[in-house]
Amino acid sequence: MRPVRFQAESLVTLLRRERIATMDQLKATLGTSVDMTVFRKLRTIAYRTSYSHRGRYYALDELARFDERGLWTYRDVHFSRFGSLVETSARFVIDAEPGLFASELARVVQVEVEDPLLQLVRDKRLTRQKVGVAYLYCSRDPARRRAQILAREAGPPSEMQQRRDSALDQSKAALVLLFSLLDERQRRLFAGLESMLLGWGGDRRIAGMTGLDVHTIAKGRHELLEGKGFAERIRLRVRGGGRHPVEKKRPR
Repeated sequence: MRPVRFQAESLVTLLRRERIATMDQLKATLGTSVDMTVFRKLRTIAYRTSYSHRGRYYALDELARFDERGLWTYRDVHFSRFGSLVETSARFVIDAEPGLFASELARVVQVEVEDPLLQLVRDKRLTRQKVGVAYLYCSRDPARRRAQILAREAGPPSEMQQRRDSALDQSKAALVLLFSLLDERQRRLFAGLESMLLGWGGDRRIAGMTGLDVHTIAKGRHELLEGKGFAERIRLRVRGGGRHPVEKKRPR
């Protein structure tokens, strides 16, 4: 029995020295080429397997320094108190008050999570609901899922919503600047065009951005639909403006 005990202790010595090690390093320490031999020795000690790098790295449980979320990173290798990436993803989604988008979870665990999330949905351990253009992952429990969706709707805007709002603010600033360069008729026609591009409710949205009356915007939209906006020539100079003919400058 002593050789077996000595071999298990050699793994502990290696992991204490290196902090993390691959299966090849563990096999080299034991002097074996069989994975099962390593697993038999690992069963006698408390250890962790990384959820990143396809679980290639091993570490002693006593050396793991998990943060308040239950995660620990060493040399760009990630470990979780909850075990594999699938189990970690399930725990984080269920515990999140507003549920989680895949992009939000990926930022926390620092690896791609699309595949484990889809596996959890297929195994009926999680559920998902489309919110905007992305899927929100939630608990399978109906009451918990409703609470997560309500929390998401009542909470602060997501990063995607913040980007859309920022783009809208920039568009509003550009639109106001452009309007200051146009005359009354051009503003009406341009506002009507923007309203048509927005679709339903466009008149009120453009009115809120530009300060124009909704009826003015509707009038511009109708003029465009009737072809009046382009059929008529718009005079940019008042009559008599511009350069005078040469013969008027130099009368005979």
